[in-house]
Amino acid sequence: MTAPNKARCRALVGGFGRPGMRDLDFGRQVVDVLQQLDWPDGVVIEDLSCAAPLVLHRLQELEPATVVLVGAVARDLDPPGTLRRYRVDLTPPAPAEVHRNVEESVMGIVDLDHTLAMARHWGGLPVDTTVIEVEPADASFGLGFSETLATCIDPMLEMVREELARVGERAGGHPDFDAHEASAHGASSAGFVGTQVEVAQPTQALDDLLGYAEHHAQARLEVHRGPALVEELSSAAPGVALVGQVRPWGVFVERGGDWFDAVPLDGGRLGIVVGNVDGRGVEAAGAMSDLRAAVRAYAVLDGESPARLVRHLDRLAQTTGLGDQARVLYLLLQPSTGEARYASAGGCPPLLLDRHAPHGRFVDGASGPPLGPVGAGARGERTLVMTAESTMLLFTAGLVQSASVSRAAGLERLRQAAGGGPAGLDDLCAHVLTTCTGRLRRDDDLCLLGVRLTGGDAAVRESEPQQRCAR
Repeated sequence: MTAPNKARCRALVGGFGRPGMRDLDFGRQVVDVLQQLDWPDGVVIEDLSCAAPLVLHRLQELEPATVVLVGAVARDLDPPGTLRRYRVDLTPPAPAEVHRNVEESVMGIVDLDHTLAMARHWGGLPVDTTVIEVEPADASFGLGFSETLATCIDPMLEMVREELARVGERAGGHPDFDAHEASAHGASSAGFVGTQVEVAQPTQALDDLLGYAEHHAQARLEVHRGPALVEELSSAAPGVALVGQVRPWGVFVERGGDWFDAVPLDGGRLGIVVGNVDGRGVEAAGAMSDLRAAVRAYAVLDGESPARLVRHLDRLAQTTGLGDQARVLYLLLQPSTGEARYASAGGCPPLLLDRHAPHGRFVDGASGPPLGPVGAGARGERTLVMTAESTMLLFTAGLVQSASVSRAAGLERLRQAAGGGPAGLDDLCAHVLTTCTGRLRRDDDLCLLGVRLTGGDAAVRESEPQQRCAR
């Protein structure tokens, strides 16, 4: 039986790349292609271009029965564009090699060989681990990759398919085969420390270096962590109950690019935002933190018009690049009257539950393109009035869609889950998260924020999008 909070993973395909270094970034580009394709349940496709301790943490979290690693590695043994496929020898490397790799990883060097050396030493790889690598032709700084490697994409994808097909054959064609059943089908369930490989005992120096690397990565995350939101939101404004949760996804499990926030404003009003930026891990967390700070500043200075606030963010993205292509929904709520005005830059439509729509209905009409030059035109906003005990669910796309679930199907699943959920706001949000993610093969961060009025008796009514638009 799968342990709680453990991902069901029978195979992990991970890519390694160095951003901005032409062919050496090839593995990340291949992962981007693979993530657009349909794969059976239990197959996880991820970019592993990060510090080796974080990769080890991710491997221990997923416990994959099979691992396939892809990337470009300069070995100068074959002509550029040569593809090599080999099974990884899990024999622990010499302590001196591990020592060197840990030191270089701490200094910021991230590549396939460093991760393999450390994983072999600490036992982080399953017995069934395969590397598919290509000899680069251009290792200079720059975007994109050479024409030589462009011809290698399809052959590399075919090799990945062949490796994953072997997983299905070993499973006897069972569609529900996963990492925890692998040993029953003749494959190692994980091959972690003490299971299949005799792992070398690290010296105290290596322990110290690994600890330093882990603390270094954690410190980078802490820079972008910001104040705790749950405690902050619990007392954001009288007459409003707020329950929110963010669930990052990927190697950087502490923080991602999705967030929610609430900013108390003059007159008892409350500015509420849900948004997400592209990317994962430290970089996404940094961009998210900066954009969140910008939204807070604009809300205090000019938060009376959601459309104008989003337009300010457009200008910010245009002039600085901060938040470009981010998706944001900003809502201004007056708890005493129930009036809620909102504008959306590519955000998901709010889901409203009230006495007129106890099973839930999506309200939209103020949506537009993500932040940036495309949204440089006018931004519209929409107004509705909530009743006492009305509930609105604000969320990001990671809750309702993935590479294998369409947005439309995910939205309907969310509506049904919310409409049939428990009465309490905490219980409702927990129920929605469990229902929507239980059958969703997640491949993105997600965010959910429940908003409920706790007083007032105004009738719910919707207005057409306002004619006045922010320019």
